[in-house]
Formats: sequence, structure tokens, C-alpha cells
Amino acid sequence: TAPGGSCGMRRWRTYGRTYARAVLPWQTASPAPASRVSPSRGYDHAAGRRDFGATVARSSKAAKMGRYPPVPHVDAHPLSRHARERAATDEDSMDVAALCASWRQRAGKPGATVTLEVERMLRNDADAAAAADAMEEDDYEDDANGHRTASGEDVLDMKMGALDNSFLVRGNAVDVFRNQAGGALRDANVRVSLKDADGAFITPTKGILADAETSMLLLSPETGRRDKIYQMDLERECVVSAWGCNKDGVDVPMTDIVTDSKSSQMEAGRGTFLGLDDNRLVRWDMRMEGGIAQTLASPTLGYADGHDFARGTKFRCMATTGDGCIAVGSEDGKIRLYSDKSMRQAKTSFPGLGAPITAIDVTHDGKWILATTDTCLVLLHTCVRDAKSGDLTTGFQTRAGERIPAPRLLKLKPEDAAKAKGAPLLKGKFTWVTEQGKQERWIVASCGTYSILFNFRRVKAATAPERRLLEYTDYNVVAKDAQIAESTFVHEKFTGNDTHLVIATTKGDVFCAGG
Repeated sequence: TAPGGSCGMRRWRTYGRTYARAVLPWQTASPAPASRVSPSRGYDHAAGRRDFGATVARSSKAAKMGRYPPVPHVDAHPLSRHARERAATDEDSMDVAALCASWRQRAGKPGATVTLEVERMLRNDADAAAAADAMEEDDYEDDANGHRTASGEDVLDMKMGALDNSFLVRGNAVDVFRNQAGGALRDANVRVSLKDADGAFITPTKGILADAETSMLLLSPETGRRDKIYQMDLERECVVSAWGCNKDGVDVPMTDIVTDSKSSQMEAGRGTFLGLDDNRLVRWDMRMEGGIAQTLASPTLGYADGHDFARGTKFRCMATTGDGCIAVGSEDGKIRLYSDKSMRQAKTSFPGLGAPITAIDVTHDGKWILATTDTCLVLLHTCVRDAKSGDLTTGFQTRAGERIPAPRLLKLKPEDAAKAKGAPLLKGKFTWVTEQGKQERWIVASCGTYSILFNFRRVKAATAPERRLLEYTDYNVVAKDAQIAESTFVHEKFTGNDTHLVIATTKGDVFCAGG
């Protein structure tokens, strides 16, 4: 630690590059400095100013009360491009004061501020639920895990693994990251090109992990043949099959694909997955009758189950619960719930609010559904009492009808929507849970250069004004320099009771935020 208790620097070398990380006074065993610094706010009380070496920011509520001076957003990510360049050129004599000054200068640029808490630590709500309710401030910080992949096409998808690896799909290639304890991601320096049997590049629209995360199934691009599913062997690092989606000799185009359940990607030998088109739900099987795997040069997926609906359903996206129930979002805003037993008829159907649903997610237990529209996230509670037994169940298992509670609308404040320049909300999702009994703690969605975080427990506890829908606008913001392609969560296996957020920008930068 630097003399006087100011920020020091730690360095480490990875893949031939040296990185530097700010060491805050309260992170060391040295005596506290004379000027007291609050670790939760980074505020130097003696000097009457905020310490920009800290990466945390004050809460908006405290700022409105005038308790602390306003602080611009500081991108103090230890592995940001500026820190990497400084570490590479001046490894032996790092000027901490100059680095902090550069952060201040960057933070002062127009449009760099955000109205809510930025880069605050994701708290453990499970162990401190009661205490968290009483607290006015939640702290967020960026972890020391920023990576930049090789240049190329924009990022399309980030697939988080629960086993050894996670994968960044960008253009016609997949970059591999190692999952590490504590929620960190390490660049494996492995890039897999996506080419078909003829050597032509493939640019998929979506991918899902399968077969104990040793394979990735890639949905063919919208501009090409939409009846193809490409299978990439992650151990051999190449595309090994191009599966044809076919029913009764007729090609079946697909708009979206998902795993059979929340945890099925971790199961070895499972050869089925779900797909949908505008008016069709399908369960595809990559095995021949009798369970023998196909080895044909141009294999055809088996039509295991499904249903073709009359015109007008306009399906757009789907998600599955822990036990395999299915939630489907539509172009007209309707949400349909199907049990794990049949896809012929929805158990429950929610009327739309008018806006198309672009993405949908569901909790592991099926009690909550999150539908993404361009302007808001629609949160639905599916729990109802069974009319016959009186037991508490969900709309996946019984017809809920009008007994379903009114939805909660998670929206941006007008000033934040203006800062996002009208960018739509994208890919809203819950914390990733794959075990029964575990609870989701956060909701995240991307919006332009921002990741928007909602505390799920607080959203559930909120109440709506009389005869009005609840519009919830209490959230946290994580800002980046580039458009955010994906905001998602690390599996809790690697984070314990904490929650870690992974952000992938269209430029190929990957960041971890959490605590």
C-alpha cells in the first residue's frame, strides 16, 4: 500500500500481459490512515472530498438528501483499456495519483454521469434479507475480470456454463472462457470458427449448450435456411453436424430454440431440445428410435412431440422451468403457459399489453415469469389456489384464468430513458438457478450502453396503487463505453451466496461485476 494509506497497486501477469489493480486502504492489513475513508462510500471525511480510487458510488437517495457531494460515473475497471495500456508501458513505476487523476478527467466528460448507483456490489440477499431491507444503500463494484476478444463481428450471444467453460458467440466464431471460483472468467485464448461441411462460415442467431456442455446447438441465420440446427463439438472445436428440422418429409423452420429445462444442459446423453416457429411448438430428438445416436452425414432431427397451431399465434420466444414447463411469448404480447405433459393447449394464457415480447424467462419453480418488451419488463406471478384441492399451484399446472394477479411493469425513469437515447430493453432474465429450493435474487436487462439491475425480492414486495398497475422504477445501472449485447449471471456454483453479473459489449469486451 502506498504511504499515507492512499491507493496502492497490485500487478499480476496473465498470458504475457501485466495487469494492475487498485488496492484500497481498507483491503489491506495496514493501520487505518489519519484521514478516515468510508469503505462503503469511498469518501474522505478529513479532506471533504470523494476518493476516486474507490470504485463504488453513493446511492441516489443519499445524494437527493444532500448528504454527499455528487460524483460522476468513473469507469475504474482495473482491466480497462486505459489501465492495461498504462501497465504495459510503465510496469515498474505506476503513478497512482496520475491514474486517479485520469479517472477524474474521464469522468468529467459530457454524458458520463448516470442518475442511479453505478458499479455497486451485488449483495447476498439470502444471508442478510432483513438487514438489506433496512439499508438505504447497496454497493456495486466491477471485478478484476475484463477481457477483450479478437476483433471481428459484433457479439451475438453469451452462453454461461455451469461446468468448466462459458462461451461468447460473435459473428462466425465462438470464444471460450474458463469459469473460476469467485465468479471470475478467464480468457482461455481459444477461438472456434463456425464452418459447415463445405467450409462456408455460419453466423448463427442463437446457441444453446447441450450434452453436459460438451456440445453447442446453433440456430441457423435468419437470412439462410431456417430449418438447420448446427451442432458444434466443444471438445473437438469444430462443427460436426448440420441437422435438418423435418416433419413428415417437410422442412420445418425454427425461430427460437431452448433446452428442455433449466438444468438439462448439464445432463449427459439428453438428446432432446425445444424449438418454435410462428405457429408451432416442437420437441426435437437427435437420436434414432431406440436411443442410438445418428451418424449420418446429413442427419435429420426426429419429431418427438409438438403441435401445429392455427394461424395467428405469432410465437416469438420461449423459456423452460426446472421441471420442463414452457412459457411462450408472442408478437401480440400474449404469454402462454404449457405444462411439461403436453404442448397441444396452453394451461393459462395472459392477454397482451400491446407490445411484442422479444424475450422471456421464468424462475426455476415456475412461480414468476419475466417478459421483455422494448419499453418495459413485464413481471407475472403465476401462483394460484387449485379450485378442487385448494393447494397452491402455478398457471403451468392448472387453469388460472382471472385469478392471476395483475402484472408488475419494470420501467426506466424518463431521464434514464433519455440518456439511453431511446434504446430498447433487451433480454431480461433472472439470476440463473438450476436447483430446486434455490431462489432468484436479481433481474437484469440490457439497454443501449447500460445494464439495468432490479432487486427481485424488493420488486416482489412492492405493492401497486389502488386500481392501477404497479410501475416499478427502483433499479441500479452499470454503464459501459460500448453497446451492451448481453447481460447475464454467473452460475451460483462459482459464486456461493453472492451474485456476479457478466456484461458482454458488441465490441467483444467482457466484464464481471459483483461482490
